[in-house]
Amino acid sequence: MDDEPDQRLESRASRRATKTRQRLLDAALYVFNHKGVEGCSIEDITESADVGKGTFYRHFMDKIDILKTLIECATTDLIKRMPSEQSPAVSLDDRTTQLMTAHMTFFSEREDLFLLFLQGQTMVATRPSSRPGIQPPYSRYMAELERRVAPAMPPSSTPDQIRRIAYTIAAAACGTVTVGLFMLNSKHDVMNNLDVTRQSLLVGAPSLLRCAV
Repeated sequence: MDDEPDQRLESRASRRATKTRQRLLDAALYVFNHKGVEGCSIEDITESADVGKGTFYRHFMDKIDILKTLIECATTDLIKRMPSEQSPAVSLDDRTTQLMTAHMTFFSEREDLFLLFLQGQTMVATRPSSRPGIQPPYSRYMAELERRVAPAMPPSSTPDQIRRIAYTIAAAACGTVTVGLFMLNSKHDVMNNLDVTRQSLLVGAPSLLRCAV
């Protein structure tokens, strides 16, 4: 009985810590998308979250640590939208549609996370040695794409051939959103372009498969 007040206090403290951590993550997501990862500071994040810097450092080591946490969340969310790896083998057309649809749904429902996912992707591609901490989520993303593509490939396909198809799908989905956000006027237009890209991939799937195999 004597332990109950302490347990209640610990539970309340744990809930407060969880809420504060989430407030910091929400603030960082907003700041990163509005100022850019390189263009903002920890102070920008703490001001947006309305907490002190000491509170930030109780939850995250630095700006890259909170960025990595957000990118991991984005990657997990995107992967969950992909077809199950246990799903029956389908044609490459069907699997391409499923994977493109997963990216389209992610962009439609969590545009903020997708935008940060793309920011981090660009950082990894252009300065991989300066941002080693954010590389693992993207490696996991590509590994999961390959695992979903593999059942739709011919039995004789090699890992390199499977990887080539997976990279093509990733480039088509992420590249279309990246370019679309710069060139088009609305989210609706980007979604339309994603669907056009999906249809183009389906038309080119036979030659794409021949090139890969």
